[in-house]
Amino acid sequence: MRRIGVDTGGSFTDCVLIDDALGTVTVEKVPSQPAHPERAILDGIMRLVAKAGLTPADIGAIVHGTTIATNIVIEGTYATAGILATAGCRDVIEIGTQQRPQPYDLLHRPKPVLVPRDRRLEVAGRIAADGAEVEALDETAARQAITALAGAGVQAIAVTGLFSFVAPAHETRLAALVSEIAPEIYVVASSDVSREMREYPRFATTVVNAALAPKLDPYIRRLQEEIRRQGFAADLYVMQSSGGIATAQRSMGQRAHHLVLSGPAAGIIGGLVTSRLVGIDRLVTLDVGGTSADIGILAEGQSRIRYEMPMPNGMPLHVPNLEIETIGAGGGSIAWIDAGGALQVGPRSAGARPGPVCFGLGGTEPTVTDAQLVLRRLNPAGLLGGALTVDRDAAVSAVGHLAERLGLGVEQAALGIVAVMEANMAGAIMRTAARHGDDLRDFALIAAGGAGGLSVVPLAIALGMPRVVIPPHPGLLSAAGLLAADLRHDLSVPVLMDAAKPDAALVARHQADLEAQALAYLAADGIPPARRLCEHALDIRYFGQEYAVTLPVQTGERADAVLARFHDSHARIYGHSAPGTGVELTAIRVTGRSLPQAGALPMSEAATEPAAGTSRAVWFEETGGYVETAILDRFGLLPGQIVAGPAIIEQLDSTTVLPPGWTARAAAGNCLIIERMTP
Repeated sequence: MRRIGVDTGGSFTDCVLIDDALGTVTVEKVPSQPAHPERAILDGIMRLVAKAGLTPADIGAIVHGTTIATNIVIEGTYATAGILATAGCRDVIEIGTQQRPQPYDLLHRPKPVLVPRDRRLEVAGRIAADGAEVEALDETAARQAITALAGAGVQAIAVTGLFSFVAPAHETRLAALVSEIAPEIYVVASSDVSREMREYPRFATTVVNAALAPKLDPYIRRLQEEIRRQGFAADLYVMQSSGGIATAQRSMGQRAHHLVLSGPAAGIIGGLVTSRLVGIDRLVTLDVGGTSADIGILAEGQSRIRYEMPMPNGMPLHVPNLEIETIGAGGGSIAWIDAGGALQVGPRSAGARPGPVCFGLGGTEPTVTDAQLVLRRLNPAGLLGGALTVDRDAAVSAVGHLAERLGLGVEQAALGIVAVMEANMAGAIMRTAARHGDDLRDFALIAAGGAGGLSVVPLAIALGMPRVVIPPHPGLLSAAGLLAADLRHDLSVPVLMDAAKPDAALVARHQADLEAQALAYLAADGIPPARRLCEHALDIRYFGQEYAVTLPVQTGERADAVLARFHDSHARIYGHSAPGTGVELTAIRVTGRSLPQAGALPMSEAATEPAAGTSRAVWFEETGGYVETAILDRFGLLPGQIVAGPAIIEQLDSTTVLPPGWTARAAAGNCLIIERMTP
């Protein structure tokens, strides 16, 4: 099968075509169009197909990673939503957990709630914790509330009822009434998006879904229509926050919130592919694009998944998601001076339009890309293999204006811009590692994204990391990761029982029911029985705790063995455990996924003949000035060839800076392994 992975970033849209039969890879990179992202996607995949000498009809599948949901969340540009809540519960999403994020800030103001109080209406009717109906649903009041919300111009309604995860009848009826009275309004019930305990995160998840779906669904439908119009018969799949993919149909509506980390998750999967290529199972992934940097950690060759995601506005989201730290640090991040006269970089970005000053598309503020061009680390003759021309004089002028205000020379200001961004990324990497007590000296750092290779070695130096890995196509790693992802369905059911003396029959029944449901989803996706796999996990916590540890388990595993692993996991994550304390089981989880169709994902072919290199003067901090530096073609390096810094290694999608004192070796899978020179 021939498959295309297409990842839409803030500055560029990356496309990779894999031919499974031939084991070949074709790549393409085009500027993004934030106002119409589907246009850049169509442009990229049509160029890609032509480059490979194929037609749209030859493509069997298209997998898409998108930052549309991510950007909506970050920018707060949600659809207008309303809430229908159980009487007395409309303020749950505003009260939250009553935690104060800034306890010593006397002027702190809470972030605005996603749905203001005048669009949060209540309906009488009550379900008890055991699922019994305590009070009948007041349908007359429900109709009045729905009519009022429709009159307020809402695009979506979130139905949030107490204990609906046990008995959803009231929510189901309210949703049906919305569809009857105002069929143009998108409606979603909390029991359809999260079957987990704790009403605040369940309600918050439902509200986020309601505010995302009216914007995401039209985009996915539009993309499907455009793909069909261009002659593609291929199925469209979309990356989920969990690192798995789903059909386009199952990525809309009640699952729209699963796309919040769609784009960043693809980079983690690409990191897993690279980890297997080079045989290194402890990696920190650093994916630096035009707008942001995404950081993840792979331990023992596995990504880390969690089942609750913290949102920028403080609301929790009940959704399986890879542990990713995202900060506003990328090639398009804008350098500026704060009120105290200090140099800052990001989080604001020039994006694709107007872009860095050197792109000549209307940008006027200096960016990290402009600073790297001033230092001649980027090729002044152009990027993307010469397809994107750059104006170094314009970059020098823009950075120069900032340098004057700082009282520095142009190169010193450019070095400062790069250093501030790298300090921001180093801090984010340390925070990510600290969550699990990881010692970064035991990890390698993998560079991804178009701007990752420019900063990865200085970051390794700052963090004490001994090794850097550059995949064959770092700027296209997320797009390649899309093609290595499994179809995935995450299911769960809440329970509450003593984990030391569980009701084994009930647990087994829940596991069997969830597994049957997951296998049915995979069958509907067209996955043959031999490629269907189910994995089991349990949520366990000490009595009195609010949050649980999710522990992978084997079917029929003894309770004492599970508890021993729980105590070990709790000690590793939190630094302590209490084996003598009571433990309870709070959720049963099953993940259904498809096994890969083939072996390792092909990434590129190694060179058979050395390519002639050139040189140019490049500024390195270690040399304190410009030094004549070897400029090498990445795909002109022979297998096993070792390059000593200083050197610049260029390719279509990325540039890698190799400072003095470090070496790069062309290793397995055409990856580069960068290490400090031995004395």
